[in-house]
Amino acid sequence: MLNVPNSISFLRLLLIPVFIYTAFTDQLVASCLIIFVASFTDWLDGFAARKLNQFTRIGQLLDPISDRLYILALIAVVYYLEIANTFILVFILIREFLLTLLMFYLKLKGLTGLPVHYLGKMGAFCLLIGLPGLIFAEAFPDLKDIWFTIGWSFLIWGLFLYAFSGYKYFVHRSEEHTSELQS
Repeated sequence: MLNVPNSISFLRLLLIPVFIYTAFTDQLVASCLIIFVASFTDWLDGFAARKLNQFTRIGQLLDPISDRLYILALIAVVYYLEIANTFILVFILIREFLLTLLMFYLKLKGLTGLPVHYLGKMGAFCLLIGLPGLIFAEAFPDLKDIWFTIGWSFLIWGLFLYAFSGYKYFVHRSEEHTSELQS
């Protein structure tokens, strides 16, 4: 169903390839503008859904999917610009891959997925500030120290929260599975 919040979410998804193109063609200021617009639309679609009372299943799916795709796009750009250790980027990718496997496993078992956990949302929030912060540091050399500090501060917290939330998702699922077997 195409409504106002879903249209905003689709716009955010359409901006991903534009963001990657601008970053890979060294148009970093344009990339930063796209990150800013995408971040604003991430807030705006939720606000519009609540304000207009337009909640849909597709809207509930688009938000986490677009967050994950932006994180993957940001990882690709940060790797391309060589501004973070590859180990850190691989860590984020492995966590995403493992949670995707868990989601497929749950789907095979007939379950709809994992409950959204605030640690996961906060981890994604920190990564969506930290990774762009590193790109902003490259795009705006006069403000490099400020953006570098912001980027790494949020990235470190995001990594910690991402690791801990991933652990919580697996523990939650493991506890549910154990209680199902005991029933």
